[in-house]
Amino acid sequence: MTATGRVDPMQRISGWLHTHPLVVDTVLAAGLVAIVYSWVRNGTDIAVAVAAALPLVVRRRYPMPAAIAVALVGAVALVVMAAPIVVLPAVLVAVYSAAAYGPRWSGPLAVVVTAAGVGLETVVIGVAAEPLAPGVVAVMIGFGISFTLTAWLAGSLRRARRISLEQLQERARMLEVEREQESHLAALAERARIAREMHDIVAHSLSVIVVQADGGRYVAADNPAAAAEALTGIAAIGREALADVRGLLGMLRADEGGAAADGPGPQPDPSLIPGLVEEIRAAGTPVRLTVTGEARDLPAAAGLAAYRVVQEALTNVLKHAGAGAEAHVELEWRRDDLTVRVTDDGVGPAVDDDRRGRGLQGMRERAALHGGHLEAGPRPGGGFAVHAVLPYAPRS
Repeated sequence: MTATGRVDPMQRISGWLHTHPLVVDTVLAAGLVAIVYSWVRNGTDIAVAVAAALPLVVRRRYPMPAAIAVALVGAVALVVMAAPIVVLPAVLVAVYSAAAYGPRWSGPLAVVVTAAGVGLETVVIGVAAEPLAPGVVAVMIGFGISFTLTAWLAGSLRRARRISLEQLQERARMLEVEREQESHLAALAERARIAREMHDIVAHSLSVIVVQADGGRYVAADNPAAAAEALTGIAAIGREALADVRGLLGMLRADEGGAAADGPGPQPDPSLIPGLVEEIRAAGTPVRLTVTGEARDLPAAAGLAAYRVVQEALTNVLKHAGAGAEAHVELEWRRDDLTVRVTDDGVGPAVDDDRRGRGLQGMRERAALHGGHLEAGPRPGGGFAVHAVLPYAPRS
């Protein structure tokens, strides 16, 4: 292809010739007959030349049968005493084709058979039919063998180039398959990430909204002010969840090459955990927050993971700990990592919020993704505990 984007005429012609081998080889066979016709005009010689050229039409698809057919025509030429020159071009093309397109052993075999045939025919014709000096016969045999070796060498080079091209094509195909697999895996990873984010946002928000709505419904008749406060909390949580979903969708559009109108907005991090605790308190579940150590800067993704772990654990407290349960959130900023603990003294079943392990599994995946780990399970004596460790930097 040229710099202007047009296909080069020579490349177009080469491509056409490559895709129409039968036409090319038919023209080649006809050309060999025409060359022989320009040399000799004897009817027998022309017939032998045509018979020798015909198998070459299928020399690429059936290289060995074509070579054998040409050899048989050469044997017939020896019997009918035709001129050696009428079969020599076809023989050389057959040797080339056997070396280029046949099995690896076919090239050397074709050389041996052709050299023997050239020698025999030269001796028979040069000595018996038209007696020649031994030196002349030797030169003729030498020329015949040289031509045969040249044809074999050219075919071997063509074979090596063809094999190299096939290997390059196979390598390109494997690379394309590998790229498709990598794209598929990346799409699966992105889908899992989106599922985790949507699960954390929706499950937590809806859980708090349901609890506050139930509480507001119970006190609406006796305490309208408390009911109004519950509605205010529901609205605030709904707006927060909507903003989180919009931020997630904004990041998705940015990943696809677009841009959200308002930008994706900041992602939650440990600094927002106190506000999260207040939401749970407002929903009616007592929660204590303990922070020890000096807060450190976390990578944005690790900070989001810490926030989501606390969010998921407190959501499970709301749904499974039971009435009257208390929760305790501990953030311990240590030298190398942030330790997050969320415990409760409830009596609810020690299961995940969707009863299929998705929430707890998502928390474990988040921690592992950033070089940490997470453990979750029932506490001795009752309740449930979640313990996560998130390093400040990936561990090698």
